[in-house]
Amino acid sequence: MMLRKRAWDMMRDEFPTVQEDASLAETIRVMREAMVEAPDSQVVVVLNKSGKLAGTINLWKLFKAVKKSVLKDENLLSNAGVDWDQQFANACLICTQMRLEDSLMKNPPILKPNDPILVVLDIFLKSRRDWALVMEGEKVMGVVYVTDVYREMTRDMVQIFK
Repeated sequence: MMLRKRAWDMMRDEFPTVQEDASLAETIRVMREAMVEAPDSQVVVVLNKSGKLAGTINLWKLFKAVKKSVLKDENLLSNAGVDWDQQFANACLICTQMRLEDSLMKNPPILKPNDPILVVLDIFLKSRRDWALVMEGEKVMGVVYVTDVYREMTRDMVQIFK
């Protein structure tokens, strides 16, 4: 049964998206909202004005972008007389101005809806990502996370272990 599973069977058809002209702050807000429903969400799909894939931004890219803005001020590194609350507020303001271009992943891991689970696992291993987009033509259909594959695999395995 497990080896019959396809990307389509495991994908989430509801996933966070932003337009390519969104700010870093907007992307962070969208990711947080997605995590309310799906705590293991890790990627935001970035679409261009015509609704086609422009790229993705994952948690690691968000962390790097936030670190870049938060640690931008040399005073933070010296620890001397720093008003941490004000520095954090300043960093948040910087995030509202930062665009996604520098943090965008232009070539995310891609699956086809009919890709079998072994192909899904292979894409995860080759891309060193724990998520992949499911695309049909130029349309993003969904996202598969490694946790989704794990749940599917172990559902059958646990029955065999009994």
